[in-house]
Amino acid sequence: MSATAVLGTHRWTAEETRILMRAARWAPRRWLRGEWPLEVRGDDVDLVERPGDDSRGRLIACGALLVHLEVAMRALGWLPRTEFSHDEADPRRIARITAAARKRPGAGDLASFRAMSGRASYPAHGLPILSPDEESADGVRVRSLSPRQIRSLPKVGDAIARTIAPPGEEPDDPWSAFLITTTSEARHHLVRAGQVAQRIRLLVTESGLRCSTVTEPFDPAKVRVSLFGLAGIPQLAVGVHHTRRR
Repeated sequence: MSATAVLGTHRWTAEETRILMRAARWAPRRWLRGEWPLEVRGDDVDLVERPGDDSRGRLIACGALLVHLEVAMRALGWLPRTEFSHDEADPRRIARITAAARKRPGAGDLASFRAMSGRASYPAHGLPILSPDEESADGVRVRSLSPRQIRSLPKVGDAIARTIAPPGEEPDDPWSAFLITTTSEARHHLVRAGQVAQRIRLLVTESGLRCSTVTEPFDPAKVRVSLFGLAGIPQLAVGVHHTRRR
């Protein structure tokens, strides 16, 4: 089954559903307390928006959850097709992921699945390879920054640095960070920001490195607006420790 095979109607089995739900629970869920934002039906999984206090934070978290579902589907031998919703008839739905076709998972797919639970696959690899100012699809940009560049960010730099490398904790441990910005705060862009951040986290974990996601300094809207000149609106940062986990 090395070639892609398009099948007829598929329905998630109880075991597949269990694996999908476990993968979803491995995603960062700081803003997803309470009602679970997934609906499984047929060969689809719908990611739906639930009421809450912090819509921005929940949408970023939903992006991370979406990545975990896509990775789990690949590990199960399915090619996922993700469609973001623009249907006014069901405004709650953020995205729908469908098992589009059968394809045997590759080594990279299985490595990503292991990384969701914190397991490294490639301890000899270095940092995730991203260009210094990578323009991702759908209005999300990633910038790779040194500790000096992070600390020089107005209003948020010191807080980000303290979160990634708390004072007194392995002071000689080298680190850097990826800053993720969006062109707007539309629902689609915030979900994409969460997706991009989680893909970086999985790559870092695969490589046997430690990482942390920093969102709190960007929570106040006035702070994000004041930093708009950073190639977009800053939403979060992913800190990466370059020393390998023991």
